[in-house]
Amino acid sequence: MTDVTGQGRERAPEAALVLIDDGDRQWDSTPADVGIGVVRLSGWQVHQIWAPDSFAGQDSYLIRLNYELALEPEVPAPPWFEVGFGFSDSSTKEPVAVLDALPRAVFQSCKPSSYRVSSYLNFCPVRGAATAEAALPALSPFIDVFGVGRPEPIRWRYLAAGPGGGKRSVRPGSYVSWIIAIVRGGCAELDVRLTVRYDMDPDDALGCLPDTRPTEFRLALTQRAAGIRPIAPAVEGQERDPDSAEAVQRPARIFVSYAHDDDQHVESVRAFAEFLAQRGFDVHLDRWDTDRRRDWYQWATEQVRQADFVIVVASPACRQVGDGEIENIRHRGLQSEMGLLRELLHADRSLWITKLLPVVLPGGSVSDIPLFLQPQTADHFLIEGLTISGSRDLIRVITRQPSYRRPATAAPQ
Repeated sequence: MTDVTGQGRERAPEAALVLIDDGDRQWDSTPADVGIGVVRLSGWQVHQIWAPDSFAGQDSYLIRLNYELALEPEVPAPPWFEVGFGFSDSSTKEPVAVLDALPRAVFQSCKPSSYRVSSYLNFCPVRGAATAEAALPALSPFIDVFGVGRPEPIRWRYLAAGPGGGKRSVRPGSYVSWIIAIVRGGCAELDVRLTVRYDMDPDDALGCLPDTRPTEFRLALTQRAAGIRPIAPAVEGQERDPDSAEAVQRPARIFVSYAHDDDQHVESVRAFAEFLAQRGFDVHLDRWDTDRRRDWYQWATEQVRQADFVIVVASPACRQVGDGEIENIRHRGLQSEMGLLRELLHADRSLWITKLLPVVLPGGSVSDIPLFLQPQTADHFLIEGLTISGSRDLIRVITRQPSYRRPATAAPQ
């Protein structure tokens, strides 16, 4: 809790880090009395993670964040609240990036789930809590997460939506989140900035509006020679025991195919691809692979064949190329990609109809989807904005979260 001195300056409370000497990998860090308004922090856990070679000179940590929506019995819970954490190196003051976070977007009720850390430093779901390094309780919709993959605050927004849009309230009590953070090698402490927002007014809070002023505290990082070692992602076609520690799901790999209509369209596609990457997907885009001279035909062929999904971004030039209505000397790279996609779709339609995802960005038109992708007789995805809600249908398909669950078949009476 922020302590305001007589001189008007705020003093950030210290967060002690205590080693549990029982052979476990966990430390309990209790930001004692840290909170804002009706949100209070409780014990945190910090795990050092073995960093792969691609993160040379950096350390990585798995951190469990515990917080509570603490309401008096007579105070009604709000319809939504948001909690955010900004991390920075205490010595250099440089912001710290959060590579992945749990929970991710939640659109429907979820059972308790378990996760391990992959060699990409991403959370991968596993079966069986015995092999897990992170666990989440059962979750209810809706939960949105912001700030993944960027050196900016990570935020979770909890929203309770009633049937037919009716008003409901979020659940008071304890909440848990997990993050994977990458820090400067040898970093000993992090400055943590806590922010809170909620939909409450003085009448709801018995005449006193809860505080929303940010507060800060310090989190110590204890170095260990042997931390959690990430497991390798599952290899396509390789059979594994589904309950073993190796049975993990890698992030969906996505290749974005598009036409270079103009600079504005190219920038819109880049922003869209970046949005997907920040949601935890393994996204591949031509503009991100210009670090050396390439055979772009071979590169595109490899990207298409390795992708779990190929997103085709609709545009006038994309439709012209896909429908064969453009001169041979224009958009030659996209002509090769579209020819490859048509070939694969023709060879195995049942497989590739599920992997090819036509996307219409804001301001675009369904009429700009090439005919071989069946814009009227198969699904296409309208992106209303670079938000979870604005791209919900697309994310549901990529993450295989249907809008409605098929009910279990009842036993014959």
